[in-house]
Amino acid sequence: MSDKLRIGLIGCGGIAGAHLSAYQNSGLAQVVAVSDIDEAKASALAAKAEATAYTSYMEMIEKERLDAVSLLTPPHNHRQIAEEVLAAGVPIFSEKPLAKTVADSQAMVDAARRTGKLLLVAQCHRFHEPVRRAKALIENGDLGKIVNYRNRFGYVAGTPDARTRGRGGILLDNGSHSSYLFRYLVGEVKSVFGWAPANQRGAIEDLCVCTLLLESVDGPAGIIELDGASKPCPNAIEVFGEKGAVVIDYSSGKSFFKPATGDPVELNDPSLPGAHRFDREVLHFLRCVRGEEEPEIGAEEGLADVRVLQAAYASMNSGKAELVTG
Repeated sequence: MSDKLRIGLIGCGGIAGAHLSAYQNSGLAQVVAVSDIDEAKASALAAKAEATAYTSYMEMIEKERLDAVSLLTPPHNHRQIAEEVLAAGVPIFSEKPLAKTVADSQAMVDAARRTGKLLLVAQCHRFHEPVRRAKALIENGDLGKIVNYRNRFGYVAGTPDARTRGRGGILLDNGSHSSYLFRYLVGEVKSVFGWAPANQRGAIEDLCVCTLLLESVDGPAGIIELDGASKPCPNAIEVFGEKGAVVIDYSSGKSFFKPATGDPVELNDPSLPGAHRFDREVLHFLRCVRGEEEPEIGAEEGLADVRVLQAAYASMNSGKAELVTG
C-alpha cells in the first residue's frame, strides 16, 4: 500500500461509489478518507472503503496527508472547496459541471494556475470506447466532412426537485456531457440557440426539457436534446459525414460506424466492463498526478462547457442565438 496514492473523497452522494470503485480498480491509489456534512453518509462510505470519515473536508486535508481528492459535492459550492483545497496543495478531480457559473469556473481555473496544482474535470464519455473509436475515425477522415450531429440524453424523469436542482438541473448536469461530446467530436462551439418551455426558464436548475442547436467554429452544427420528462428516453450520439456515419447507442448497447458503402463496423469492445469509462478517467487523473501523462481534461475543458451552457440558458430567455465567448 505504501506506494499507492492517498485519496480523499469530498462528498459522499451517489457518484461517490463510482469514484471509489474506480480508485480501487486503478491499482495506483487507495481511498483513505471521505468527508460529507452528512455524518451518516460519510460513515457509510468510509465503512465501505475502509477509510476514515470526516464531516469537514479541511480537517480531512489537514490530517490525512492526501495526494489528491475527488470533488463530488453539488456544483454550487465547487468554487469555495476547490480554492481552499488547491491552496492547501492538493490536486483535485472535480465532477462535472466544473461549477454553476462561468465566473466560478474561471475562478477555479485561476486557482489551479495560481497554485500550480492539478484540477481536472470528470468527462467520462470521452473515455468510452465507442466514443474514442469514433474520434479516431473522424480524425482519420473515414467519415469525410462532418455535416450533422445529434445527441439525446435522458435525465431523472419528473418535476425538478431538491435533488436534481442540487445537481444543477438537466442543463448543467447532463448538458455538461453533451457539450464536451460535441466539442470532442465536432469542434469548439461558436454559437448556441437554446429552447425550453417558458414555465421552466425561471432558473437554470428548474429546466426539465430543453433543446440546443450548436454551431461549431468550423461550420458543422448539431442538435442536443436533454429530456427529463419522457420515460424511457433513448440515449445516443450520432455523427453524420459525407462518407459515413457513427451511431453510439447507450440504450441498446449497439454502436457502429456505417460507411457509405460496405458493412457496418462495430465500435464496442465486449471485453471491457460496463464501467470502463469511469475507470479510465480516474486512471488518467492518477497518472497525471504521478507526472506520467499530460492532462486531457484540465479545468479549462470544464470552463468551456459552462460557457456553452450559460450561453444556451441566456438564449432560452432572449429568443436568439448567443455567441459563446472565451
